[in-house]
Amino acid sequence: MIYQGSKGNISLFYKGKLISNFPLTKKRGVDDYLYHGDYLLNECVGIPILEQIKNFSKFCSAIYFRKIQDKPIYKSDHRLFLSCLMALLRLKVIDNDDDNGYLIMPSRRQKVSV
Repeated sequence: MIYQGSKGNISLFYKGKLISNFPLTKKRGVDDYLYHGDYLLNECVGIPILEQIKNFSKFCSAIYFRKIQDKPIYKSDHRLFLSCLMALLRLKVIDNDDDNGYLIMPSRRQKVSV
């Protein structure tokens, strides 16, 4: 299900598969969602960076396999997936490209400025 906010939505992809999306509103913009990765990294201070990368990647892979097997993914897991994916992007372990990362889609009602 695609959640559409008043400003659009942000969709999260991993290994070419749409995993989650979150609505964009006046109160919760793109920067608010991107901040989740920074917050997770700040909370993990003291843990070796390679161990963090390994754990973030394992969690993203676990959610990916749940998605391709059509198993339920809880709302809390979607939020943690958002944090892990943004942390991996922040650490430049993965790139925001066609297969991994996020896509910002503005609302149809909103005019797009070029």
